Amino acid sequence: MGPGFQLFVLTGAGISAESGIPVFQGTNWRGHSHYDLANIEAWERDPALVWQYYSDRRAGARDAKPNAAHLALARWNKESGNGKLFFCTQNVDGLHEAAGSEDVVHIHGKLFESRCADGCGRPAFADHNGYSEGSLPHCACGALVRPNVCWFGEQPYHLDLIYDALEECDVFIAIGTSGSVQPVASFVAMLKQRPKSAGPIFLGLTEPANAQYFDEVHLGPAAELVPELLPSWKKS
Repeated sequence: MGPGFQLFVLTGAGISAESGIPVFQGTNWRGHSHYDLANIEAWERDPALVWQYYSDRRAGARDAKPNAAHLALARWNKESGNGKLFFCTQNVDGLHEAAGSEDVVHIHGKLFESRCADGCGRPAFADHNGYSEGSLPHCACGALVRPNVCWFGEQPYHLDLIYDALEECDVFIAIGTSGSVQPVASFVAMLKQRPKSAGPIFLGLTEPANAQYFDEVHLGPAAELVPELLPSWKKS
C-alpha cells in the first residue's frame, strides 16, 4: 500500500439504527418529513419548529449505546495509528466516540453541539439541552443558536479533508450507508475511476442505492458483520 491513509471507512445511519437511533428513510416526525425539517429553509422559516425537532432527536439519542459494530471499529481505530485509517461518518449521534473512537470526521456535524446561527466566530459548544418556542437559545452576539449539524441546502463539513483522504486511500469500506445522500453517495463512484484502489466494500442490512459501484456487498446486521469481517480487512 502507498503512503497516506490506506483505509477509508465511511459509516451511515444503518450502523446507528442498530443502537435504536431512528433513520430518516421511510419515517417522519409529527407528520413532517425529516428532509423538510433538516433544511436551512425550514430554519429560516420557523426556527422554533426546527428546535423542537432537534430537541426530540437529542432526547431520543441521549441514552443510545454503541453496539458491537461501533466497538469493533473503535478497537480498529486505536490499533491502526500512523495515519492508516481515515474514519468518516454521516451520523451525528456521537456513538463512535462513545465507543472509544478518536479523530472521527463528522461530515454532517454533531447532534449534541450547538453554534451561533450567524457564524460570529465563537466555536461550537457541547449542548445536550432541548429547547421549545419561547425559550430559544441565543449567542452572546445576540443571534440565535442552532444545532451544529449540516442541513440540506448547506455545505457538508470537512470536504477538503475528506476528498484528500479519498484521493490517498487504498481501500474504501462503507457501513450502513443508504447510497442516496450526496455528496457522500458519489465517493465510491469516484474511487472506481482510480485503478490503484482495491475493490470497495459495503456492508449493512439493506443494499444501498449505489450498490453497483461496490465490488463486495455483504448484507446483514453491522453488529454481526463488522466484528466478523474486521480481521480480513486488517490484513489488507
